Amino acid sequence: MKKIFLILTIFLSTGITSCKKFLEEENPSGLTDATFYVDEAGFERLVSSCYSVLRDIYDGEPHLFEYGTDVSTRGEVETVSGVADNLPTRIQLNEYKELAATNSAVTNLFNDLYLGIQRCNIAINRADAIPMAESTKNKRLGEVRFLRAYYYYLLVENFGGTPIVQEEFTAPVTQFTPNTEQEVYSFIVSELNASLTELTGVTKANTQFGRVTPGAVKHLLSLIHLTRGYKTFGTSDDFTKSAQLAEEVIASNYVLLPSFADVFKMSNEKNDEIILSVQFDLTSLSTRNGAPVGHGQNILFGWLLVRELGFSQTDIATYNRRTSTVMPTQYLYSLYNTSKDARYDATFLSQFNATQDAGAIKKGDLRFYFPKPDQPFTAADELALKAVNPNVEVIRYDRWKQNIEGVGGAGKYPMINKFPDPTAPIPGSNEDLFKSSRDIILFRLAETYLIAAEAYFKLNQPDKAAEKLNRLRDRAEKTPGALDISSSDVNIDFILDEKAREFAGEYKRWLDLKRTRRLDRAFQYNILTNMLGGPFLEKYYLRPIPQTVIDRVSGVYPQNDDY
Repeated sequence: MKKIFLILTIFLSTGITSCKKFLEEENPSGLTDATFYVDEAGFERLVSSCYSVLRDIYDGEPHLFEYGTDVSTRGEVETVSGVADNLPTRIQLNEYKELAATNSAVTNLFNDLYLGIQRCNIAINRADAIPMAESTKNKRLGEVRFLRAYYYYLLVENFGGTPIVQEEFTAPVTQFTPNTEQEVYSFIVSELNASLTELTGVTKANTQFGRVTPGAVKHLLSLIHLTRGYKTFGTSDDFTKSAQLAEEVIASNYVLLPSFADVFKMSNEKNDEIILSVQFDLTSLSTRNGAPVGHGQNILFGWLLVRELGFSQTDIATYNRRTSTVMPTQYLYSLYNTSKDARYDATFLSQFNATQDAGAIKKGDLRFYFPKPDQPFTAADELALKAVNPNVEVIRYDRWKQNIEGVGGAGKYPMINKFPDPTAPIPGSNEDLFKSSRDIILFRLAETYLIAAEAYFKLNQPDKAAEKLNRLRDRAEKTPGALDISSSDVNIDFILDEKAREFAGEYKRWLDLKRTRRLDRAFQYNILTNMLGGPFLEKYYLRPIPQTVIDRVSGVYPQNDDY
């Protein structure tokens, strides 16, 4: 920390409808932390840098949040100069069997999280000496404690017991001893309770969009208690507290939007369902190798449409330039009753029209059509469609699989289309050059309802769980009452299925399966995990400690069991 090479500055919003974010990149020279973090302006920039690590975690490919689950798998990797970028990393995370401590995605997550923690430590340890209004300082400390707790949550769930570091380091430290999972969870709960106290008086209405609010703290604290309740050191009181906190958030000034699709409109990034989102915009993207870097959520859940006749490499406004980095499993599609549940059409794009002329194919022609997987589409229906659209290829559910590793599918399928970004430039050749500047939703009220439902189920109150689930299903149903359930329908698999229907592509799934101890579902429903992963092993509930960490620590840093 001797020199600060990247300072993040506050960018004040011009109003509640402004699209400006409060993170903007700046690269001053000749500055050291000893001279910069000494006044209110420097402290605000330091706090902003604590938020910026959220971008580092989510701006690349969502390897550790989506791969190796029941609803997401890996697809074909586009080669660049004949090289499939990061293919071994993806195979290890999706199929588990060869997962190694040298996995780059595992290493990057571990490093990013401790980078965020160290920035938070600096802010917390420097705060007393900063001359600024105590009320503002307390708010910023509440925000930073929340962020530190969130980073520790991702650490402990992915890696197990991990060192609790609260000090600001000014010199290299080469010896760490991991704390137990129980100690880390106690620390997280303590941090979040302190954050709530420091954020007293803060509301959604009087806080800049994108900053931590008490609602965000309670949402995360509810999730923490829910997760701890499953642990050997958890108790039923954790589920009780989880439900109580979730109810407090539900009763606050966040609301479920009437339309599921409206939650994801790019013109509606500041809506009342969102509790916290990772802030991006075109004016504040960082650069790598001289190119601006956003994130890839807009393109990762598709396939290479640009290789097909009638589609352009450069016309990206309609479909962006999708890749098959992460593809839905057939199981995900099967979870929807498409005649009743509006979320299917709001989540998936099932037909594609040509964006340019190509011989007999004309711009606007229907080129690919994916019939609903649970509705009849007869041979006569297909003939009728082709009579009107002679250039269309109809691809049925049984072919919505990979065309790699001998799976024998089409390599084409309905794309997740919740995050299109028509403003995003053409992405670069790897995850360092993704370009979307949409916000990434971290917490929204729909998840709070699902946390409450799961907590009530664990408290043996399935009637209350069904009530929360029905609130989400009421919004999703095409006709009133079509998706209503009763308490007898509720079990942990139903709750996980509902989470999948609601949150496809939102970087939640691995953590959900980890928490509920249902990671074995990946070995049942993920074709490549089933084919190539071997038997399910308990060790897969943790990632390996990165080899770089073990190599750099003096003495012995324990590796997770069986890695």
